[in-house]
Amino acid sequence: MESILVNFSETHRLFSYLIIFFSIFIEGEVVLLLAGVLSHKGYLDIFDVIMIAFVGAIFHDLCYWFIGKNLIRKSKNKFLFINLEKLTSLLTRLGNNLGSYIFISKFAWSLNRIILIASGYLKFSLNELLRYSLPASLIWSTTFVSIGYIFAFELNILKKDLLTASLFITGFIILIIILENILRKIIEKGISK
Repeated sequence: MESILVNFSETHRLFSYLIIFFSIFIEGEVVLLLAGVLSHKGYLDIFDVIMIAFVGAIFHDLCYWFIGKNLIRKSKNKFLFINLEKLTSLLTRLGNNLGSYIFISKFAWSLNRIILIASGYLKFSLNELLRYSLPASLIWSTTFVSIGYIFAFELNILKKDLLTASLFITGFIILIIILENILRKIIEKGISK
């Protein structure tokens, strides 16, 4: 698998950057970790990866914010599985801290899209969105690419001990899932009140 990624990134560098950009809309964290690994190996430029991820994250946030804006224009109160009426009551109670939740949600898988749609639905201004989204996107992209870069350094050490490497990866994934579930329960308690 590693040789496929290396060969692809060597021969199709521009296409690799396009994949990074568009993957931000689907599942950016995993791709940024992988891009960090490829940057460490010298197949991609780390600063280019961070900048492309940053721009992709901004476009991602704007896209989901515009979805929320369009939902309010069409007077819809449900989008896919998201009940916007319940979410609106929760976010209304959060009051002036919505910007902080936009910033924090950038680091919580699946919560980010819901918060962005709700902020558009609640007529959160574009300037306010960008005020919180720009620094969050820069920190998010830098963090995940750096983690991938550092992991590649550690991977050289752990390559000989595959069991330790797989336990490290499994532990990281379990930690993310646990943190996401805790955050989801806190939000569900806020909605049910």
